[in-house]
Amino acid sequence: MDRIDAPEAVRGASTGFSVLLIGGLVQPLVVALVPVLGYVWLPLVAVVAFFVASRRIGNASLPVVHGALAALCSYLLALPLSLLVPAGRDPLQIGLTAATAVVVGGASGFFRGRMSGVEKSGDS
Repeated sequence: MDRIDAPEAVRGASTGFSVLLIGGLVQPLVVALVPVLGYVWLPLVAVVAFFVASRRIGNASLPVVHGALAALCSYLLALPLSLLVPAGRDPLQIGLTAATAVVVGGASGFFRGRMSGVEKSGDS
């Protein structure tokens, strides 16, 4: 068994990127319809995207690493788009979002691994 399942990680990163992209495009509409929701929309979309990216662990023997990698890659795919606007170039924001991707992806991978019993496979 591989430490990460590369095809699943790529699929997850692609799906997470799609969620980030659609969430970012819908954000102006959300702000126009529900201004209060506009303040939390992008962080909420990011957490959902990172969870979606890391939810499928496939045959990964280290689901925490697999989840963190898939979520981080989804963010790295979206990063060039966020760099197009001045607000997206803040190094602190970039670092915190990357850290959030690793934490959410790792936690999701961990819990998915626990549910599937991956951590017991090395004990036999």
